[in-house]
Formats: sequence, C-alpha cells, structure tokens
Amino acid sequence: MKLSNEIALITGGTSGLGLDAARLFAAEGAQVVIMGADLARLDAACRELGSEVLALRADLRTPSDLEKVIHGIKQRFGHLDILFANAGVGLAAPLEAVTEQQIDEQFAVNFKASSSPCRRLCHS
Repeated sequence: MKLSNEIALITGGTSGLGLDAARLFAAEGAQVVIMGADLARLDAACRELGSEVLALRADLRTPSDLEKVIHGIKQRFGHLDILFANAGVGLAAPLEAVTEQQIDEQFAVNFKASSSPCRRLCHS
C-alpha cells in the first residue's frame, strides 16, 4: 500500500471528488481524516468509510472550527502528512454584480483556510 502510515486530511471529504479521494487514500493504507460543514453528509460519509476514519465537522471560514480540526488531528495522530485541499466555493455572477462579500467568501474558503492545517500540522 502506497500510503501506509500516512495521515491524510481531506477538506470537503463528504461528497463528490473529496469522498472519492477519501476512499482511495484509505484503500492505499492512509489514516483518513475528512472534514465538512454539513453534518448529515459528514455522518453518511463516515458510515461509508468505516470506523477508522476521523470525521470532523468544520467550516473552513471559521477560525475556531479550524482550531478544532487542528486539535483533533494532533490529539489522534500528532501530525499531518497529506492535505488534500478539496473544499471550495465558486459564486458566479456578472462582473458588475460581484460584491466584496462574495470575493471575501471565496478567498476565505479557496485560499486562506486551506493553508492553515498544513502549515500548523505537517510534521510539526
């Protein structure tokens, strides 16, 4: 198995590409951590992936949620080897209708939040 003994965090790991990645990482031997904001989808993904997965409810835009994710990973594994930054948002609007709030939300999810867990956990 290519990823034996690796700890992998998959943001947006509750559906679509993120859930597929979680399945693949687990099949390759990784200890998988998934996170997502929707509790129902998180529970469903956790049931599908099995009891070995660490499922954490978190909104990437909320610093206190990220702190909980970092704390949960440190508690269970001590470090992080792989960050699969899958969570993202894309808010489409005509250029003249784009608001500063839309830009801030996309930047918070797609750029700012993804670097925090890796910067603070990768072999710290």
